[in-house]
Amino acid sequence: MTIKLTDSNLKKSLQKDGRKQLYFLAGNDEYILSACKSLILSDVAGETVTLDFQTATNDEVEEQLSSYSFEPKALILDNFKASAYTEDKRKLYTEFLGDIPGTLTVIVILYSDDSRFSLPKAAESFCALAADAALVLCTRKTGGDLVRYIDAIAKRHGCTLDYGVTEEIIRLNGENLQQISSQMEVLAAAGNYGKITVDLVRKMCPKTTEENVFDFVRAMERGKTQEAVKLIYEMMEQEQEPNRVLAAVAASFVNIARAKASIAAQKNREEVESDFGYKKNDRALQIAFDKANRYSEKQIIAILDCLYDTDRQLKQFAGDKQTLLEQGLVRLTMLVSGREVV
Repeated sequence: MTIKLTDSNLKKSLQKDGRKQLYFLAGNDEYILSACKSLILSDVAGETVTLDFQTATNDEVEEQLSSYSFEPKALILDNFKASAYTEDKRKLYTEFLGDIPGTLTVIVILYSDDSRFSLPKAAESFCALAADAALVLCTRKTGGDLVRYIDAIAKRHGCTLDYGVTEEIIRLNGENLQQISSQMEVLAAAGNYGKITVDLVRKMCPKTTEENVFDFVRAMERGKTQEAVKLIYEMMEQEQEPNRVLAAVAASFVNIARAKASIAAQKNREEVESDFGYKKNDRALQIAFDKANRYSEKQIIAILDCLYDTDRQLKQFAGDKQTLLEQGLVRLTMLVSGREVV
């Protein structure tokens, strides 16, 4: 059985024909892959073992496939590659997957970061080894898919969309179908199930933390302290936890530091993506490379020290953490804008 999966019909898709003992998760959307894996594992109360499909030896695989008991167990075979599905591995899995014990759940994961995902025949032949298997396609939605998805929800609620509404919803919510669906319900009600305008979208749909961080950094760089402080409060309203807000801001400057160091070492963005495990064409990393030359080495070091000190205070201090965060980010604004000399 092959299941075409989106995050909006994940649970329904997996439960439609009952649980399987072998799941082959294949696609280019890390969020959907992760959500799918979590949903499957939610029914496995016992041990979970993860092996790298490419590097695990036959003895390691055989030990896990044969060492089940009366307790539920899940074996995750991560990083599947067709080139690693050699003849000796084929024989090994053929021996064990033909009769998987009822207490064992096997999850195979194939992630492709290609813009167009094509399923290798090896994945289909792997699933054919088990009598009770599901091949789950966890593929990212294209821009056209997202537009049609939003239009369909709007029609279901009897709404019409003004020019630019769809693009604004996608900009603010990204590719998260669950979030888009929830926001569309809010917008439909706020618009009295009539016309949805761009102004209404901007009023009712909070920006993602990532978008707020990008805007926050831009405001700091331009010395617009008042705008930066406003964005701090927006992020705190969304995240609530000061530590999470600080982590999101810190991630942006860690990206810039990595980009600056990589440029000095004559490494390109693709190499950095590989070295640090970024997604291909990661937007945050691209922005970091664009900004890297704006900062001096001393400035980046001072910024990272400021973020570290703020993080340490948040973790050690039991008082008003919001005030500590505000103080740390105001100093950060001074460092980024160049008004505090380093």
